[in-house]
Amino acid sequence: MTRTFALLALFAVALTSFLTVNAAFRALNTVAPELGLSSLNWKNSPYSPQSPDAPVRTAQQRADTQRWQELGRAAGKALWRSSLTAAFFSFLLAVVLAAIVTSQITRPLSRLADAARRLEAGERNLQLPIPPRQDEVRDLTLTFNSLTTSLGRQEAWRRGLMADIAHDLRTPLSVLRSEIEAMQDGVNPTDDAGLLRLHGEVLLLARLVTDLRTLSLAESGAMDFHVQVLDAAEVLRGLLPGYQRQAAEVGVTLTLSAPVPVALSADPDRLMQVLHNLLSNALRYAAPGPVELSAYSEGQWACLRVRDHGPGFRPDDLSRAFERFYRADASRTRDPGGLRSSGLGLAIARALTEAQGGQIEAKNHPAGGAEFTVRLPGGEVEPG
Repeated sequence: MTRTFALLALFAVALTSFLTVNAAFRALNTVAPELGLSSLNWKNSPYSPQSPDAPVRTAQQRADTQRWQELGRAAGKALWRSSLTAAFFSFLLAVVLAAIVTSQITRPLSRLADAARRLEAGERNLQLPIPPRQDEVRDLTLTFNSLTTSLGRQEAWRRGLMADIAHDLRTPLSVLRSEIEAMQDGVNPTDDAGLLRLHGEVLLLARLVTDLRTLSLAESGAMDFHVQVLDAAEVLRGLLPGYQRQAAEVGVTLTLSAPVPVALSADPDRLMQVLHNLLSNALRYAAPGPVELSAYSEGQWACLRVRDHGPGFRPDDLSRAFERFYRADASRTRDPGGLRSSGLGLAIARALTEAQGGQIEAKNHPAGGAEFTVRLPGGEVEPG
């Protein structure tokens, strides 16, 4: 880039010098008649001895003509020397200015290139100084800083995720190991109760692995969806019978409000998985009290709502409701059936909903309790 600026400066200086010399000679030609000369081209001048129109001149006139010729040649040489000197110093000045401007432009670009290499090598949380000028280089630097900040957050999130996965896997494995070793040492009897405890931990491990795989497929877009037009009201009616017994065991009353058909487009199996996770969450944290299920239309969306009358979300819990492995109350980690939760239910519900072009929202109801709303693209229910 420096060489380019230098060549452009050299071209500009040469062009300026040529125009300057040309203008000077034009000025001399303009002044020449006032001095008794018709032109600085002495061969074509009437006073030139070679001119056919040259009049008969006296010795004094010939001496004057020769003197003006010498004066013109001297003036031309002086102009050329002045122009070359000016061109030389102008070129030096242009090169210096070009080097300064180029360094100001290339310095942040060099910093960006060096930071990109460090980022490629694994360094995170790089922040470059912001150039003062409002130009494209400043925008590029701001974008790079934003990128590194986002990568740093992703790296921290990934480390936290791996730690959470390791913790949630280590807990049931530790329980299994201690139970088996106690049975081997004769401390605990190998009876049905002990085998049932071992079976519960194995089920938790299997559910955790299955949930992780489901979440990974949904977030990466690798899951297949068989979208159909469904009636949201019928989907909720089909969901209730499977939860009536669990709800009764924890003192929860299930109610349904879906007076009219509500058409939506979704994969029926994945939609049921979303609703299972939401309803299981309501039974786990809202008992005792009623849990309301409803279906309604909202513009282009078909909405399914699950609302409980429990304590609702605390502010910190609400902002983290859909995070992986996040539990609002760590002391309440068991499902109504006595099995521990994997901590991935709401994260899976969000991933499955968004993968089908929908939205999911969690908030506190004004009258109390937590409320989850699933919005999916509407459709047209076929007449039965």
